[in-house]
Amino acid sequence: MKNEKTKQPERAAALGSSLLILLVCVAILSYCIIGLGKDVHVPLAFCCGVLMLYGIFFMHINWTKLKDAMIESVASGIEVFIIILLIGSTIGTWIASGTVPIIIYYGLQIFSPKFFLVSILVICCIMSMVTGSSWTTMGTIGIAFMGVGVGLGVNPAITAGVIACGAFFGDKQSPVSDSTNYAAAVAGTDLYKHVHSMLYTTGPAIIVTAIICVVIGLRTSGTGDTTAVQEIMTGLKGAYNLNPALLLPLIIMIVLIVMKVPAIPTMMIAAVMGIVFAMIFQGFSLSDACGFFYSGFVGNTGNAVIDKLLTRGGMSSMYYTIGIMIWSLSMAGLMQSCGIISAIMAKAENITKTIRGVVITQLISGYVLSFIAADPYLAMILPARAFADKYDALGVDRMVMSRTCEDGGTIVCPMVPWGTSGVYTAATLGVATGAYLPYYFLGYINPLFSIICACTGWGIFKATPEELERLKKEKEKMAGVE
Repeated sequence: MKNEKTKQPERAAALGSSLLILLVCVAILSYCIIGLGKDVHVPLAFCCGVLMLYGIFFMHINWTKLKDAMIESVASGIEVFIIILLIGSTIGTWIASGTVPIIIYYGLQIFSPKFFLVSILVICCIMSMVTGSSWTTMGTIGIAFMGVGVGLGVNPAITAGVIACGAFFGDKQSPVSDSTNYAAAVAGTDLYKHVHSMLYTTGPAIIVTAIICVVIGLRTSGTGDTTAVQEIMTGLKGAYNLNPALLLPLIIMIVLIVMKVPAIPTMMIAAVMGIVFAMIFQGFSLSDACGFFYSGFVGNTGNAVIDKLLTRGGMSSMYYTIGIMIWSLSMAGLMQSCGIISAIMAKAENITKTIRGVVITQLISGYVLSFIAADPYLAMILPARAFADKYDALGVDRMVMSRTCEDGGTIVCPMVPWGTSGVYTAATLGVATGAYLPYYFLGYINPLFSIICACTGWGIFKATPEELERLKKEKEKMAGVE
């Protein structure tokens, strides 16, 4: 007599069921984010639950295998979690020390009403690269520049579009940006290699954007009302001891990056220098400075714009992003274990036999997911997991894949009216997404250069034998888990 339940064999992943479960996950994400206005953590957790049920009851996959796939996927991001925590600490201590404020102060000094559009483009680029946040840039000096633009008679939609170009370029290119670190992590490449690779697509794109801004800006000249900008500069000078020596942490960090010192020690050194400089130049106690390392800095100047600009950073501020990464990596691990990605990609075999086909397909996938799911993290991780083996088979370095993640993910954010970045940009700058969209030049030019690189081979880096061997061992380890 048989008392034990016979274990059913695992099913082979089929295209139809794989597409169906993928669409179910996208629907959950879209409804929760767009319809209910919930944080992305919630629908990602729901999607993981759906995938678990699908894997166990439909695919007949053992729970231990699914659990191990999730753990292994999350484990691949541990180094980046640490980097992101240190980035938060660096931002908090650098704001307290005066390093970030003096960079902003000097940046605002290059502002010229005569060359309004290109000036705000450059300043927003600098601001976002220093803070690693497009939202902070738009919510502070972006608002100020909107007021200046009105005084100069510039179409608010143009001003908003240019501000978004600078803000998202800096966010995309900054080594202290969470999205930049996330893209490098999901692609399995080095952070600095990723940043270097993006210069081949984002670099030319921002130059062309600057030229367009100059051409459009020639129609507008004059002095205008720059009171808002002057108030920020005056407020920063009154709140801090702005000494040129405060640029030293930035210089040292750049030197360490050029010397290819790993990201974790680089960020640790940068954050500790912020603590030391906060004590030396701003008179904070060691206890206060260490508090900025964990909790970030809170502005208290009495100027709402400046306080919003300065209230940022700290290790604790990064837990939100790490939560998203844990859930999205778990979701990707489950999809991989269930064979969903491989089943879908098998049908794309003919168009992904060349690097041109792989890059363009990944780019389009990122764009589509950005609009359908309204989530840049999902738009980066799913194509990355789907196309990783293709890049390795073609002998192409993963930094090309990580770059394409951002070309079809981060850059698209403000273009999605129902996405968080699109909603925030429109609400903060006071211009509807559809109005500034034609002037968000970076969103159209950047993907164009991504395609040019794919078609010409420029900026397509070959992977070293050592790198391919490392990736091979990682795949074997994953196979052992599965």
